[in-house]
Amino acid sequence: MDRKLLRLYQPLNAYSYNSDSLFLYDFSRPFIKNSGAILDIGSGCGVLGLLCARDNPLASVHLVEKDSKMAFCSQKNALKFPNAQVFEGDFLDFNPPILYDAIVCNPPFYALGSIKSKNKGHARHQSELDFASLAAKVKKCLKPKGYFIFCYEALSLCLVVESLKSVKLTLETLRFVQSFKDKNAHLMLGAARNNSKSALKVLPPLITHNSKNQSDNTKEVLSIYQTCNTYSIKALLN
Repeated sequence: MDRKLLRLYQPLNAYSYNSDSLFLYDFSRPFIKNSGAILDIGSGCGVLGLLCARDNPLASVHLVEKDSKMAFCSQKNALKFPNAQVFEGDFLDFNPPILYDAIVCNPPFYALGSIKSKNKGHARHQSELDFASLAAKVKKCLKPKGYFIFCYEALSLCLVVESLKSVKLTLETLRFVQSFKDKNAHLMLGAARNNSKSALKVLPPLITHNSKNQSDNTKEVLSIYQTCNTYSIKALLN
């Protein structure tokens, strides 16, 4: 499939999406239906939701973002996608117009007490949206067998499983992301399903680099970048 370049406007000097979002999108693809309803939580500039909209033109894609500048960028970036709609507001206060087949989210996950960025636009901290509250709200927005697809810091696996279990979301598929083969995982990619009794399937890890050279990515990572085919445009917003 020849995927058209996705151009994404982003505010200058604000938090930018990174490879985590692209890894999450690639991981999410088997769980996304072209005819389904999809929600992107905390959409930022819209990278996750608009990749879903681009590659699933028959799907109905909603994006929620509480930061006004980022929501503006999501709206601008979504103009080329008639199947995408952006809502500005806090997800915890979001009143979904429909229930969703799949919900995707790259949430804030830096632990409380870590050093926060002086630039509010760069901050991504657990204090902004804790995983337990996120999971509880996701549960209310999913169809009976819908999927919640997310990434989170690998060290918080126990917290994630407990939070999901408390609202009867079952972690069905899990993949860890490692910088090198001999390094511990720093990120998890997870797919939880509503009202499921399936056993957990742990996929082989995604190794991102062949060497300490930051541009020396593995073949799989290069393939993911090619599949996503995104291009960032920094813009100064008033």
